[in-house]
Amino acid sequence: MTEKICVLGAGSWGSALAHLLAQKGHDVSLWEFYPAAAEKLEKTRMLAILPQLKLHSGVRVTSRIDEALQGKALVVSATPSEFVRATFGLVKKSLGTSPSFDVVSVTKGIENATLKRMSEVIEDEIPALHGRVAVLSGPSHAEEVILNTPTAVVTAGPTALAERVQSDFSTDHFRVYTHPDFLGVELGGALKNIYAIATGACDGLGLGDNTKAALMTRALYEMARLGISMGANVVTFFGLSGLGDLIVTCGSRHSRNRLLGEKIGQGKTLAQALAEMTMVAEGVRTTQSVYDLSMKMRLELPIVNEIHRCLYEGKSAKDSLHDLLMRPVKPEMMHFEKIISKIQTPQ
Repeated sequence: MTEKICVLGAGSWGSALAHLLAQKGHDVSLWEFYPAAAEKLEKTRMLAILPQLKLHSGVRVTSRIDEALQGKALVVSATPSEFVRATFGLVKKSLGTSPSFDVVSVTKGIENATLKRMSEVIEDEIPALHGRVAVLSGPSHAEEVILNTPTAVVTAGPTALAERVQSDFSTDHFRVYTHPDFLGVELGGALKNIYAIATGACDGLGLGDNTKAALMTRALYEMARLGISMGANVVTFFGLSGLGDLIVTCGSRHSRNRLLGEKIGQGKTLAQALAEMTMVAEGVRTTQSVYDLSMKMRLELPIVNEIHRCLYEGKSAKDSLHDLLMRPVKPEMMHFEKIISKIQTPQ
């Protein structure tokens, strides 16, 4: 079934998804905030930050949000997390407080000021969208999706909407699963970026596979611990939006969060590392949000704490690693009894 779809955000992921949806035959518009950038992309069909892309001819690029949204039944929210609220403020200004479309959020982050997930930010800005937002998450670098590299992701939300997203996005190279745990799926996508920074720092320090394997395993522990404390299903973190996304983001040369962490590991300050980046590393802002969230919940997340100290307090990655290793030794599954019981209890 052909859908009329608007993608908000012409960064690498938004452009890749617009391309994928147009390939499938959907009627697609792509909104870019900056007029000059929109005009250039519409004309050249090329994106500097994603040189592999030749944007599908069926995608219409515009900087006019009213034009992009006109007549659309589904909106893909793909702007960086820090701009999601402002973007839906523009949507509200353009279409009013009762839009007729549904939304699928593909942005992975947690808002700094409110500690809300992106779906909550969207519903907060336009309350009429409550119950009409889904999320799409999982291991899916834009650089590979546009090359039709086999990819599997997961969508969660109201059942009918999640199944609709599954149908709209699924192709012979982009497989979409549905999942009932909206909270867990959205959290996994946001949290893994923090740990990719940590893994990158290991690369910057010149460390090996042993270190990164240990770090990723403990990262999964922290993700699940925070998730169940917020009401998510622990099993979700062992799926595509948890373990899957953690693996790809921590290990890939395409990962901007891993790259930023590598620069931190080499001794660069956050300001210096960011100045060398051409794309947004969502993990930077998410680290602050999750640190604040853990303090509010009185939840111990040692890796998050140390990455926060590296990014925002000037602590060296070498010192942070040392302090992690020198924490009092304890059983591996300490504080994890709740998770084990949930795994063992039939649902």
